[in-house]
This record gives sequence, structure tokens and C-alpha cells, in this order.
Amino acid sequence: MIYERLEVRRILFLSIIVGIVAGLFTIAFIKTLELSTHFFLTEIVGYTPPKPSGEGGTPDYNFYMEHKWLLPLVTALGGLITGILIYFFSPESAGVGTDAAIRAFHHNLPVGFKTAVMKLITSAITIGSGGASGREGPMALIGASIGKGIATKLKLSSREQNILLAAGLGAGIGAMFRAPFAGGILSAEVFYKEDFEVEALIPGFVASIVAYIVAGSVIGFEPLFHTEVPFPHFSKETIAGFVLLGIVSAVVAKILVKTYFTLRDFFRKLKVHPILKPAVGGFFVGICGLITPLAIGNSYGWIQMFMSNQATPFSIGELILSIFIVILALSLTLGSGGSGGVFGPSLVVGGITGAALSEVLNALFGEPVFNTGVMTIVGMISVFTAVASAPLSTIVLVAEMTQGYNILPLALISLLLAQLIAGNEKTIFESQVKKRIDSPLHKDELKAYILETAKVKEVMTKDVITLSPEDTALKAKEIMAEKFIAGIPITVNGKVVGIVTTSDILKVEPEKLKEVKLKEIMTPNPECVLPDWTLLKVMRILTSKGFGRAPVVSDFETMKLVGIISRSDIGKFLIKKGIT
Repeated sequence: MIYERLEVRRILFLSIIVGIVAGLFTIAFIKTLELSTHFFLTEIVGYTPPKPSGEGGTPDYNFYMEHKWLLPLVTALGGLITGILIYFFSPESAGVGTDAAIRAFHHNLPVGFKTAVMKLITSAITIGSGGASGREGPMALIGASIGKGIATKLKLSSREQNILLAAGLGAGIGAMFRAPFAGGILSAEVFYKEDFEVEALIPGFVASIVAYIVAGSVIGFEPLFHTEVPFPHFSKETIAGFVLLGIVSAVVAKILVKTYFTLRDFFRKLKVHPILKPAVGGFFVGICGLITPLAIGNSYGWIQMFMSNQATPFSIGELILSIFIVILALSLTLGSGGSGGVFGPSLVVGGITGAALSEVLNALFGEPVFNTGVMTIVGMISVFTAVASAPLSTIVLVAEMTQGYNILPLALISLLLAQLIAGNEKTIFESQVKKRIDSPLHKDELKAYILETAKVKEVMTKDVITLSPEDTALKAKEIMAEKFIAGIPITVNGKVVGIVTTSDILKVEPEKLKEVKLKEIMTPNPECVLPDWTLLKVMRILTSKGFGRAPVVSDFETMKLVGIISRSDIGKFLIKKGIT
């Protein structure tokens, strides 16, 4: 008990350290990303992306791209630089950062400070050059690398290492999104489709809040987006509209997941050097950016305009088209091996979906029945929930990012429908597993669960070879050698009176094997078990007493033999269940 209290205190203290370092990396990442964006997009392409209000965005933004035909070349250049860095220095930095962290968690893979630094650089170049990628995914892997790296340096147990990895993941996302509570929840929720890593929840909250404070002291504490969301007016029309948004969000999410994995598999098979693949993907991302600027970078500034009901240069048709173009750009960026994350782009796709649907419905009604800002926020929640199967953290995340708590009643309608229709068989995070019991990390828990639910009668050998007390040691030795068994129950009229094992036989001098009776060397009144006992109970008995097997009797009064069970029988049963 004292050890457990010390372990908890150590984890909480280290969670503070993880939060501090994650907060500092968040600041470094944002500053690096700003420099990268200014160099690639502002200086070369002549395009300054709009910003959300929490990052200095203003309502008077005007879209302008001076050298737009340079965009595909710039996105390709960014992909090429990223490909070189990833190939030579950090292969684990490629693709979706959050999924890499999830995979490291379940399989106890090494991720350290080198990964954090390289993910920061490669993601800043990918996003800054116009790649349709998110910055929260990189911070998830960076935070996870910090947590795992600190725990590894201190030689903590595998369990503690993974708790700090989860806490670091939540800290990175909480600081970047300026949503500390969502970061804490995400540190427990994102690893599973239908479960929580409960042990990581409190450390995740601690690390996320500390990271938010550290990062906020430099980049500010105000929410990422500014909204003035009215309390929703419930009517048949509005409820039907948000039901429809949930259905549409599920369809969009399925398209997003399918498109991403299709293009990722395509690029994996593409016979081009790995260094060049992000450049190829980047070039086509630039083409997407020429069709719609929503496909360039993270597009949070555009989402801010939709939330604020600001005028934008997009018609209804262009908004609908942009949904699919952004999905394509995201899939090209990350599927080709570019660095970044899927959090931000998925939220952007959801935001565009909500904005487009509100415009369509308002046009059909002939009046502004639906608030575009509200539909934008709910679309973000619904699509990402369906994409990532993380409903609780997503709804808290967007509420913190937007301060749009008034919309939660309507958001729940769309969110639950989207989650229900999309299902969770395949999410954007390939390394997610359904429940804790499905995680390699919790293999011992699964083993204990199986042993606790399986009965002796399901595993025992029913056709048992027996001998009598009057049989000779030689006869027992010959049967054991012929049948490859190491123990034989001794019975009288079907009642167990003893057991003889190979070790008992070995104690008899070879020349006396014909003379010695089993009653002289057997273990009398052996430890027996009942058919309805669990394998876990039997395994504990065999382990604690050093036995390899035990006779199975119908009851302890008659001691009638009905079977025998051994450690190897239990081992074979576990292997059959997929547990080694």
C-alpha cells in the first residue's frame, strides 16, 4: 500500500514535468510553424492564410494569392524536404502523429526526445508549406514522446511509462487546442473505440492543465475560436436539421476514412523512392489548393469566418466541393508520408460540412433558420467523433475551443447519430483497439479474464489413465514413457487415493522398479480440484504448491475421479484463445 502511494505521487509529480516540457514544445512548434508558413506561403506564394481570433485573426480579412501557380511547387518542395528528414533521421515522424502514439502505447514501442524534435520540424514544414495537415496530431506524438522519454530515462516500469506517454499525449493536444480538460479526457479515451485507460485520466488532466498554463503564458489563454453562440431555439425544423447533420457527418466521415486509407495504401505500393513520395503527394495537394484555399494548411481562419457568420468568397457549390477537396488534400498529404495529424483537418472538414448544410437548408427555407456558426461547430464535433470514435473528448474539446457550451444539447443529437451510423469498426486511427482487453498492453489482464471465466471441465482430460496402489513402479514408468505423460492418478474403485509422478519414479533405484509398489512412493491424498472451479483458481493452486497437475473429482466426499488437468493443458487453452 505504501509502495502504491509512492508510485501515485511519483506519477503525478512526473506528470507536472511532462506538462511543463510539453508546454514548451507547444510554444516552439507554434513559433516554428509561423516561420515556416511565412517563408513558404507568404514570401514565395504571396498568400497569407487567415487566422482564428485566438491567434490574432481579424474580421477584415481579404483572400489574395499573388503567385498562385507557385503553390503546387511549394507544397512539393515542402514534401521533398520532409521526405528527406523523415527518411534519414526519423521514419516514425511520417503520417498521423496521434496514431503513431497510440501504436507506441499498445505495443510498448520506444519513442523519445529525438522523435519529438523531428516531428516538430517535419510537421512545421509540411503544414507551413501548405500541406493539409493538423498541428494537434504532431503535438500528440511530441507529448507522448516526452512522457515516454522521461519515464524511460528514469527506468520506470512499463506500466508507468505508458501512463506518462498517455499523459504527454493529452498535454500536447490540450496545450495546442487551448483545451486542457479535453486533453485530459483524450489521454484516456483515444486509445480505444469503446473503453478508457482509466489509470491515465488523472495524470492526463495534470499534464494537460500544466502544459496549457505554460504555453498560454506565451501564446495566450483565450479560446482558439471566438464565437457568440445563442442558446438554441428548439423546433421541429431545427431538430430535423441537426438530425440531418448527424447523418451527413457520418457519410462524410466514412468517405474521409476510406479515402485516406486508399491513398495511403496506394503510396505504399507506389514504386517511387520514399523520399519523393511526400513531394508527389504535396504537388497534388497544391493543385487542390488552387481549387479551394480551404485545402491549404490547417484552415482554422476560414472556420473562424464560418463560425462568426462572416462573408466568405465561397458559394454553396464551392463549399460542398471543398468538403471533398479537403478530404483529398488531407489524404494526399498524410497518405504520401507527409508529417502531421488528422485532428485539425477532420475538424475543418466537419466545420465546412456544417457550414455548407446550413447554407443549403437556409436557401431551401428562404430564410436564415439555421445559424451557420452553430452548424459549423456541431459539424466539427460530429464528423470528428465519427472519424475517431472519441465522442466525450471531442465534445469537450470543441466546447473549450469555441466556448460554445450553449450548443451542446443540439450537438448531442448530431454527434450520437454520426457515431451510430458511422460505427467504429474502422476509424482514422488504425492502431485503436476496441477495448482494454484487446490491447497487447493489457495481455495479462486478458489472460486473467480468460482464466477466471473458463471452467476446469472445459479443459480437463476426461479419458484418464489410472493405476492401483498395488501396481509396480516399472509399470508406471513404462506407461509414462509410452503415453508421454508425467503423472498418473492412483485409484481404488474409482476413488482417488494418490498420484505418482516421474519425479517419484526417478527416486526408485532401477533394479528395484519391478519390486516397489506405487503405494510406497505415491503422494497420498493429493490436491484435487472440482469441475466447476475456474482455471484461475486451479492455476493459483498449482503455482503456489509447485504441482504440475491435479486430479479432477466429482466432489470431495466420494473423491470419484472424472478427469485430470495440468499446467500444459491450461497453456494450450490460452494459446487456442490467442494468448501466449
